[in-house]
Amino acid sequence: MTDPAAPPWQIVPLAERPDLVMPLAEALWQFWHPVFPGKTVDVRAASLRARTNRDRVPVAVVAVAPDGLALGTASILLDDMETRPDLNPWLATVFVMPGQRGRGLGGALCAAAEAAAWRLGVPRLHLFTFDKRGYYAGLGWQDLETVDYAGRPTAIMVKDRPA
Repeated sequence: MTDPAAPPWQIVPLAERPDLVMPLAEALWQFWHPVFPGKTVDVRAASLRARTNRDRVPVAVVAVAPDGLALGTASILLDDMETRPDLNPWLATVFVMPGQRGRGLGGALCAAAEAAAWRLGVPRLHLFTFDKRGYYAGLGWQDLETVDYAGRPTAIMVKDRPA
């Protein structure tokens, strides 16, 4: 019998589902290529493959539907903003497939990625967002600063490992 309160997805390390690298890379490219045109599908796929670790950063998690399709992903990276190499590591590549948004999946992906970072002993995470400052604040993130990045005003936020 299935638990009616259980979400209609499973979140696992990307290391368990490397077959989802290409579908995720294609979706990420389609969504982000207007902002980051140099990050081709192949570049994104290589970056995702580098995150198939379990015991060190970089690491990624993926949300998987009951039919095995990727619903979204989130990562912990050493560097995500080349203009701020002094800040690391980062919660990055938080992405939910169109049509799957608004169901709590993004928050679940963030929580799973953060938990992976805390298990690895990371004391503090950073993220940047162009337009989701309020969303991340609702997940417990704090403003650090606002900068210009990729030609846009960008919030850099932080979250410390729970005591």
